[in-house]
This record gives sequence, C-alpha cells and structure tokens, in this order.
Amino acid sequence: MNAFQKNIPDKTFETLNRQGDFTRLVISPGVINKHYTPAQFQTIAEVVGERGAIKYSASYSLLLAIPTSDVKEAIYTLQQAGLYSMPAGAIVAMKACDFCDGEKMEAAPITEQLYHTLKDVTVPTRMRVNINGCASACYNAVYDDIGLVYQQDSFDVYLGAVPMGAKAQAGTLFAKRVAVAKIEAFVQHIIQLYKEHGRLNEPFYKFYRRTKSDDFWQSLSRNYH
Repeated sequence: MNAFQKNIPDKTFETLNRQGDFTRLVISPGVINKHYTPAQFQTIAEVVGERGAIKYSASYSLLLAIPTSDVKEAIYTLQQAGLYSMPAGAIVAMKACDFCDGEKMEAAPITEQLYHTLKDVTVPTRMRVNINGCASACYNAVYDDIGLVYQQDSFDVYLGAVPMGAKAQAGTLFAKRVAVAKIEAFVQHIIQLYKEHGRLNEPFYKFYRRTKSDDFWQSLSRNYH
C-alpha cells in the first residue's frame, strides 16, 4: 500500500527552483562502488536539510537539490564523507558496473585510468561511457553512447545506442576484442571525432548515424586492430 500512498512529491527540482535558486548535484559512492554507508546517508540528509530534496536516478546515482548558495560547502562535505560528485553539463560522464561487488576486478585498473583521462572532457552534448567488467554486461553498457564490455584482456566496443523513447535500442558492435593496452587511445579517438564533427547539442547516437559511412570510422577500426 505504501508504494502508492504518495505518487506526486511535494518537492521536485522544478518546484524548488520556482521558490528560489537551486543546483542539482549528482552523487554516488564512486564509479565502481555502489554501496552507501549509514554515515554517508546521514551526511546526505544533513547537506540537503529541510529546504532541498533527494531523488534517485536511473544511472546508479542520487540527485540532490541544494540551494545554490550552499553548493560549494555541500560538495566539500560530501567529498569528505567519501562520496563522488559528478559535474553537470556537456561533458563525458563515465559509468561502470560493480564488478560483481569486487569479485571480478580484472578491468578495474583500466576503468580508473579511463576515468582520469576522460574526466571533465567537453563534448557537443553530454556523453555517457559505460564500462562493464564481464560479458554478462548486467549494467547495460550496450545502452549507453559508448559501451565497453570486458572479456579476456580486451573490450568489445558498442556505439550509437538510443537510450530512451519509443525508438530506444541497444548500440551496435563497432569493434571486437580491442586490447586493454589500446582501449584508452581508442575511446579518446572516438570522442575526438565527436568533438570535431558533431554539431552543437547533437546527441552522440544522431552523430554516429549521420556519419556512420564516413571514412574516418573505417580508418579508426583498422588502426586499433
């Protein structure tokens, strides 16, 4: 019964903004870690307070609505509690699976390396790179802009997913068994093509469809095999 007791929230980001100036923060325990501690939840509650709001997202994160005047202090407090805050805007946002809660960590080092390489890289519109640590791909890497599925010291690379809407569909396999040693440069090259040839505010899947037959994609595939 409780599941349907209150379907419409009193506070949403839009309603809060009509009452004042609020900023949305995207937070999580980390790129791989999906487990919050009770102390972290307590910190989140204290940061949001009575004025803000908390919402969960479809991207393994919590969305916090914070008064804009308090944002800098809030980010510092959340970071001190071991929480990761993802910036908003037209950047490369990286996601990953939980690597079977630490049971399959083979792809963890390259995931961390990619995170530091891609952090805050700007693109025509927000772009999601999703890394899954085994062929099960249970965190749906194939449904993000660039999906990387690890298996046997290499990655299968999927491009061009339509993540939502009536025409939602998985990305297509663009490259198979790209070696771990080459995957960083490979992903950087894809992003650079998007930066150079993508139109302002053009989603990656539309860019990929529009340019799919262009020579630079064939050249990219050949260079890393």
